[in-house]
Amino acid sequence: MIIRGILDRSLNGVTCIRGFAPLKDLVKISEAKGYQRLIDNEHKKEITEYIEKREYLFFPEVILSYKLSDNDNAKINSLEGLEIIKGKKGDVSFSLSNKSYTSKSDNRFKEKINLVTIDINNVSLDATKPFSRIDGNHRLTASENIKDNSIQNFMAPFCIVILNNDVKDVAFESAIFHNINSKAKHLTSEENLNVILNDEYFSDQDLKDKFGWEFYAVRELFKELPSDNLSVAFPNLGAEFCTTPKTFCKELLELLIEVKAIIKTNKSINNITEALQKVNVSIGSKGLESKLKSIGIIEAAVYFELTKKYSLDLFFNWILHNHIYEIEGLKAKSLIRIYEKLRETKNKEVFISMQFSADTEPHYKAIQKAIQEINTEYTLDIKLKEIRIDKFEDGSSYDINEKIFQKIEESGLLIVDISKHNGNVYHELGYIMGLNKAKGLPQENFIIIKSNDSKFNSDKVGFNITTIKQLRFDEPLQLVGMIKESLKKYYNL
Repeated sequence: MIIRGILDRSLNGVTCIRGFAPLKDLVKISEAKGYQRLIDNEHKKEITEYIEKREYLFFPEVILSYKLSDNDNAKINSLEGLEIIKGKKGDVSFSLSNKSYTSKSDNRFKEKINLVTIDINNVSLDATKPFSRIDGNHRLTASENIKDNSIQNFMAPFCIVILNNDVKDVAFESAIFHNINSKAKHLTSEENLNVILNDEYFSDQDLKDKFGWEFYAVRELFKELPSDNLSVAFPNLGAEFCTTPKTFCKELLELLIEVKAIIKTNKSINNITEALQKVNVSIGSKGLESKLKSIGIIEAAVYFELTKKYSLDLFFNWILHNHIYEIEGLKAKSLIRIYEKLRETKNKEVFISMQFSADTEPHYKAIQKAIQEINTEYTLDIKLKEIRIDKFEDGSSYDINEKIFQKIEESGLLIVDISKHNGNVYHELGYIMGLNKAKGLPQENFIIIKSNDSKFNSDKVGFNITTIKQLRFDEPLQLVGMIKESLKKYYNL
């Protein structure tokens, strides 16, 4: 294998060979060393897709190093000293030739360039490679995955740094890696997006085809959002949202697409705008506007508002009660997973709404027994658990009515005993029915029971629920069986 380049000293210091070679050849002759970062598979995949797509394809030179062995005939103390060198890491030889050229503007002025031909033999897949990768390891590793031979033969720029095999130069190699990766100030994501989303450069179709639908969606979002006055329109979403709004929206869109919360339509973009407005209001109502330390909480809240899986009110109550707002660097995806797991547990809670008195105690015992028997008979990841508000204690003082409504909303099922004509019980039943209607849900998450015992004859059923199915029972043992059958159907056991 032969590659060629121009030999010179970079900044009058390090001896370098600069040139172009096929991607596949650069992959074959080089390998990463210990100071390299571990390969980030997601980044590697992005680079592979970028190369294969061939849109605006360009990257700067790959930087390699070659260390002279102690037995080499010449050290590189001068450019002319590099004539024929055989390295210890494979059969590698360098041959040097000088080419002179004349300045077109002044025929008396002559320049000379040093052309180097590098002949590399016997480099197998298993052998130690003669060249080390200082910069460009991800690019070369990504290109290994490409099956298209035409791409493998693309000419890529390279720079080979020639070093002596001593402590000083080995340390220098690591320093080059450090300086390349730490000294440069990269554009922020927001600065990059401002360039890409500029209407003068790319049409809407260009954004969709060449960068991805989410870039187009961000542009569309900012036709609706007041980009010059975000802090007024969304005063509760925080400084990070207002200073890097396009970055936030792009990350949000990528999350929502990944978890299948939206499809790639303009209607989805409009829904996101509306969701942001509702999240903004909800944060303000909880007094969290100056407390949130992670923008991931806002992203998760938008997800829950769009999917309607859980109410924003409950989500932010959880954030507030558990001081989640104080945690920095929360990732929305992890937060969503944690909260959904918590809600899954809550959905196995059965809220008991009844007048707790001596004559209704057997009804409660029957419900309790039915739940215990279900837990014994079925292997459930999360066991069913009955909740009665007079026995509930979370270690804090709270408004009893607010806590009742919160527990009703959190629970997966409500069992309502209307054997006694109790106003509070009817109120709780009305609350869950109103909640279902507001969310567009069927009236299926509650079970109404009523004893046929004569001692409850004077407790008439309210006329507005007489048409709703009720479990009528003669004695508590019968109620146990009826509740069990209802639980089996409700939880698909």
